[in-house]
Amino acid sequence: MAVGVDSEPANAPQAFYMAKRVLRSSAVLQAVYGHIRSPSTLDLVFGKETSLELAVVSDDGVVQSLCEQCVFGSIKDLKILPWNQDFRGGQTEFYGKDLLVLLSDSGKLSFLTFNVELHRFLAVSHVNLGPVAKEETKCGRMLAVEPRGRAVAVAPFEDSITVFITSTTAENSVVEDKRLVFPAANAEAGERVNSGRWDTIWSMAFVQSTQESYQTKETSAVVLAVLVHIHGRFGNDIQVLSCDIEERGIHHVATYSPSSEVPGGIAGYLALSIIEFPVVPGYLLLARLGDLLLLDLRCPSKPRASTVLSVQHSPIDDEREVQDTLAAASVLLLFSRCNDSSEKGFISAWSWQPDGGSQPKLVLSMDSGEIAIAEMFMEGSEVHLQIHERLYRSAPCRSLLWLKGGFIAALIEMGDSHLLELVDRGLAFRSYILNNAPILDFTLVDYHGEKQDQMFACCGVGREGAIRVIRNGISVEKLLSTPPLYQGVTGLWTLRMFQHDKHHSFFVMSFVQETRVLSVGVNFVDISDAVGFDSSASTLTCGLIEDGWIAQVCSTKVLLCAPTVVAHPAGDVSSVPRRKTWKPRGACVSLGAVTKGSVILALSRPGLLLILGTRLTVGGGVELVEIQQCQLEAEVSCISVPSDKESDPVPVPPSMVGLTEDSKETAPTTTGVVVGEICVVGTHKPSVEILSIIPGEGFKPLAVGMVTLVNSVGITMGGSVPETVRLAHFDRLYIMCGLRNGMLLRYEWPSSISRDSAEDSLLSLRPKRAAPTRSFTTKAVDIMDSRHRRSEQNYRMADDSWPVQLQLVAVRRIGVSPVTLIPLHSSLRADIIALSDRPWLLQTARQSQRIAYTSISFQASTHATPVNSPDCPNGVLFLADCSLHLVEMEHTKRLHVQRLPLRRTIRRVLYHDSTKTLVILRSESSVSDICCIDPLSGTILSSYQLGDGEIAKCMQLWQVGGDQLVLVGTSLTDGKPMMPSGEPESSKGRILILRIESRGLAGKSMGLIVKGATGGVRMGESSEVGSSQPMDICDSAREDDGNREEQMNAAEFEGWELSLLSQTYTQGMVLAVCPYLEQYVLAAVGNNLHCYGLVQDSFQRLRRFAVTRTRFVITNIAVYMHRIAVGDCRDGILFYYYREDKRKLEQHQFDPAKRLVGDCVLTELNTAVVTDRTGNFCVLSAADGEDDCTSPERNLVTSSWYHMGEPVVRIKKGSFAYRTPIEETLKLCSVSASSSDLLDVSLVGCTLLGSVIIFIQLSREDYELLKAVQARLASYHLTAPLLGNDHEEYRRRGCHEADVSLVLDGDMLGQFLELTNAQQRMVLSGEPAFSHEDPVDSWSLGSARTRLPIEQVLLLFERVHNYLT
Repeated sequence: MAVGVDSEPANAPQAFYMAKRVLRSSAVLQAVYGHIRSPSTLDLVFGKETSLELAVVSDDGVVQSLCEQCVFGSIKDLKILPWNQDFRGGQTEFYGKDLLVLLSDSGKLSFLTFNVELHRFLAVSHVNLGPVAKEETKCGRMLAVEPRGRAVAVAPFEDSITVFITSTTAENSVVEDKRLVFPAANAEAGERVNSGRWDTIWSMAFVQSTQESYQTKETSAVVLAVLVHIHGRFGNDIQVLSCDIEERGIHHVATYSPSSEVPGGIAGYLALSIIEFPVVPGYLLLARLGDLLLLDLRCPSKPRASTVLSVQHSPIDDEREVQDTLAAASVLLLFSRCNDSSEKGFISAWSWQPDGGSQPKLVLSMDSGEIAIAEMFMEGSEVHLQIHERLYRSAPCRSLLWLKGGFIAALIEMGDSHLLELVDRGLAFRSYILNNAPILDFTLVDYHGEKQDQMFACCGVGREGAIRVIRNGISVEKLLSTPPLYQGVTGLWTLRMFQHDKHHSFFVMSFVQETRVLSVGVNFVDISDAVGFDSSASTLTCGLIEDGWIAQVCSTKVLLCAPTVVAHPAGDVSSVPRRKTWKPRGACVSLGAVTKGSVILALSRPGLLLILGTRLTVGGGVELVEIQQCQLEAEVSCISVPSDKESDPVPVPPSMVGLTEDSKETAPTTTGVVVGEICVVGTHKPSVEILSIIPGEGFKPLAVGMVTLVNSVGITMGGSVPETVRLAHFDRLYIMCGLRNGMLLRYEWPSSISRDSAEDSLLSLRPKRAAPTRSFTTKAVDIMDSRHRRSEQNYRMADDSWPVQLQLVAVRRIGVSPVTLIPLHSSLRADIIALSDRPWLLQTARQSQRIAYTSISFQASTHATPVNSPDCPNGVLFLADCSLHLVEMEHTKRLHVQRLPLRRTIRRVLYHDSTKTLVILRSESSVSDICCIDPLSGTILSSYQLGDGEIAKCMQLWQVGGDQLVLVGTSLTDGKPMMPSGEPESSKGRILILRIESRGLAGKSMGLIVKGATGGVRMGESSEVGSSQPMDICDSAREDDGNREEQMNAAEFEGWELSLLSQTYTQGMVLAVCPYLEQYVLAAVGNNLHCYGLVQDSFQRLRRFAVTRTRFVITNIAVYMHRIAVGDCRDGILFYYYREDKRKLEQHQFDPAKRLVGDCVLTELNTAVVTDRTGNFCVLSAADGEDDCTSPERNLVTSSWYHMGEPVVRIKKGSFAYRTPIEETLKLCSVSASSSDLLDVSLVGCTLLGSVIIFIQLSREDYELLKAVQARLASYHLTAPLLGNDHEEYRRRGCHEADVSLVLDGDMLGQFLELTNAQQRMVLSGEPAFSHEDPVDSWSLGSARTRLPIEQVLLLFERVHNYLT
């Protein structure tokens, strides 16, 4: 019988999944630059295969992302269609804006624009390219746009090109219906002979018009040059075509063979691509293998090469700048790569300087990564070029973009891109554009014990190889952590000594029965006695009340303290701090708030509020006096007093530059209240109230907002008492309220109050006045429409019109624990940290003035406070698990990752739990090693070097008893592991068992030990410590960085050494290894599956117990209990189990489909999740659960399918539950008790393009509800697929079974949260508001017309969104 279990469940229940990209692709495959958002802005647009990203470059040279949007398709090419009044004048809504032109797998030519109000890309029109457009060789893959925007050319892989003419009569269709095709099917025989039979189309470009003025409407024919391989010829030829715009026809003009002899050049070089030449009419550049030609097409019928730029090589160590000026037909020495000058290079990327003037420049990148700039100028009729040699060097660039302001974006496909700046005739590095692609492997680890996983991913290739530490939310850098010494903490505060101090002076920690005050600086020193606080009492709140005086509020008293010079250099010179005490009569203090010049207290007598003011004494001190008190209807739960400190000017986000006018001139005068004369309280009604604290008005209520949260069945949600309240200014003034049940509420002033009515009936001018015990500021903050505006006058509300009812505008669940709000500054515009189950950051969104909720990549914390010191100006102190953590949030990174450079391609990464280290497999060319590295710094702690010619192919951990061993499979033979047919090549390999052992450094500085087959060799010593910062810019710095990584001092770490326990030779490459039932090892050797075991529990030797053979090479092995899943390169997935009594591997079931398996994982005994190399995800289930294999002809059944559009190279299991334990939430979402108790088996996958995708398992009820929402979103005009794809057909692509359920598209569903309330209701009500371009019949279905419960949908979306973020 099979080992492990005696029987299996009959049929496992069908699993329902939703797929969501938590990290979108970072590999930039196309990039354009133009007026995308408005005529006054210049924006970057990155094409990333399955998504579009809009970005801008700040003045300090940092690329900032504004919007990233999934396109629900695969982008083939991306260009800019420039604005032209003569040809697009009818498109008034796009006046002055450039359009994006895209080719995709939809078989359509798409024109897109960016809508600033909706903050998303929208489709203007789609042009169907024909019925054969989706065939592999017929689909459009290449675009060319005429420089004036008069025409667009589309080319497939081969055969022909199509030209579309833009016209004002086309209106929003952009191009005319009539298309020009060449060679046409009915072309004349003579024309077919002249042009030849077209095979592969390599490149094409329009020739700049020779018209004297770009404003001339009457134009001649448009000239198009196409680089194509003609059937039967040796090289590539240029076909010169004339597109007559008036007659709507294409004619062949000439054929030019660039492989023929060229003046000053070398015959026979292969032509690779055509480079447009917009600076001089009638010219093009032609990049060949080894040189660059300047083509003269001023007379299209007689093309000729007038200039040759030779791309040959000179010694690389020549660092001088070479500048030459040559006339036409001269030879230029552009680049050098090695001593062999016969080696040919080619130009991989280029870009022209925008608005170059009379001397335009061209930046060029070689395939070696060297970047140079060519400057062009004219002398008479001759073209002259001036070349700056080797101004910069990086990895080979896929594309270059010359941006406004002298910046150049060097975009690298498999590594971090570089943003460069042209300075002093050279190129200087400014910043990185982070790129995770390709992700070859990853592991999920809760490394810091923060109860949330972080991903260690193998990213980059070659010199760009690195481990990326990816964490969800805003990245934080830990500066300091303490041991878990702080139990019973009730509050944290940081205080200034004087109001206008730049930095904090004191850090106050309150415990259950004591208080400690520490100094803020490099070291936190206890200065409680020098400050004057009562150390034996718990502090309810504290703050700066007057310059030099600090207030401490305790349950029995309020202390005013003047710290001494021991606590602060500007403190009191007395030996002990001066103190003044105020005590309540007949009650205790339950809550308090300290503000400038006053203290507001809530007493234990329910509902009693009072204000204490400050008064100068005869001796120059300060004392507290009671100003007023009042009795509220309900007990107070929290208090806050908005700061009246003048805030710093708020800069306009880069995303809004050029889009908004000066608000001081455009914003109307609006209603206002005086900050410093109000307080905000939460009560046990429950309610949120704004009260006046002007002396004599007795806490008059100005506004009240009731907290009433009722679910769909009419049950009031419990725990709705406010825990904290704040006044905050984002796009307008809001009252933020955190509840004790984990909800975050947002109130605003009622919109029904207009300026006119306010002036006529509600508001009267308030004269300025001052109380004898307290002075109040008169700063006004807008309530109704306060964008960039403060009201110019102060008003007082009439007594008969108050309180007004606050409007509840948003409810958001951020956890189940009480919500605490901590502003990072005293300004109303400050960002706010919200603490609950985990910390969140509330801030103004980069792309607009709205509120953005972003999770902070840190563990759940009970208290937090901002810290501003000279050494840490933007720090935050978190209290988590009884430890203090000083961190800084990193806002400037576009991708929140940490980079650990290792300078070689990393194929596998594992987390070794026993040693808390990462085990990586590095392999490149014929060199491989296994390394242990420190997860924090990337320091290589130990390395096992394989012999020359031996390549490591796979690696896994094997837990045997108390030992955690490392299994490695290798190849001892050079070459590929399989033939094109899928059968294995003849080769040999090894299975290695390694152990990580303690080396016992005992404080000694020891260099890295590299241990291989011949023993250990010490490679050097260094006192430098590893760094996780991005790698240096120049080559020399990179070389030093590489030496430092290989010679890292390991004195600060416990010493570890990789030692070889045993080795087993195999007759074939070992492509996969996997532990099995703790005592066995499975190995894929060619097309054989081997089962090895220990001999007498000894690691010295592995014994082979069983072997079975498949038809093709095995690439993957996965196990679950006793089940074995094998993935090969042709037959898909095969199920096996091992019969211990017979020592035999027997096949149980197999995959009926032929698929190229990328990776597989077993989620249950009879369920396998498979990804293939064409970008598909599927769930395969066994047809029955019988354990006995009576027939090998039993097929696995496909139960779920999802086409991702990106190849997933690795997929792993995780246990992530999106359900919350709140009873009201479960009722509201109609989740039964049985379904909520199911185990959530979620999956995480990574792609070659750098995406990270999570597959969440859903209950059937949630799946059906979200499926209905998805169908409507796919038809709604704002959320429909951007490239014109049919959404269901796209996600089902590659699936041949009609009855297979689709995995839900989380990217499509995520758009629902970006819609307004009215748009959400329109989608859920089933109103027919689909796209006019591509109507979908789903709206006519009965199920689509059914109104969906909006409360249930919104709450389910909120839960899933919180889980993902």
